Amino acid sequence: MKIAAPLIVAVLLTACSKEEGAATTEGASRASTAARTQVQLPTQDNRGAATTTTGMRASVSDLTGAVSGLKTRVTDMALIIDLPADALFDYDKATLTPAAESQLLKAADVIRRSPPGSIQVVGHTDNHGGDDYNIRLSEARAAAVVGWLKQQVGIRQRTVNIVGKGEAEPVAPNTRADGSDDPAGRAKNRRVELVVPNTTANGI
Repeated sequence: MKIAAPLIVAVLLTACSKEEGAATTEGASRASTAARTQVQLPTQDNRGAATTTTGMRASVSDLTGAVSGLKTRVTDMALIIDLPADALFDYDKATLTPAAESQLLKAADVIRRSPPGSIQVVGHTDNHGGDDYNIRLSEARAAAVVGWLKQQVGIRQRTVNIVGKGEAEPVAPNTRADGSDDPAGRAKNRRVELVVPNTTANGI
């Protein structure tokens, strides 16, 4: 009996040690699993950012997909439709020609697909003529485009702003390196830009 008692105690201690070890291992395993789970789950902020970014990409994709035969460029907050003035107006005039409608109808389709928000219509000229005259001409051309847009279903209720830049923001040289006139460059500068939102008003 004197020998059996220590053996019983030893057995009990060994069993307790095994149980504690198992508990420790199980706890570590659960902690490791929890840690992995926490790493894999994105935060609410990250989910929101991902959703917004995806929405923005979809919005840009929708708009650019609607463009056919139009020259466009995309910024962070807008899709800019570049309409050559020579396709809309006779030289030095601000009255839309009958041929202008084909370009304007394409632009109107893009605007209808765009998110809510104000639209800017910006007129530009080449460098022929005085500054004041070119400002007035660019404003008059922008106003003519706005007048057409405001008659279109799905657009007339939107805010459309008229801006005339004159010759202040050329996209091509008006003259060649030798100082001679560059008709092709001037033609590129004569344009009307439609600045259309490509995201919601709140942005990202």
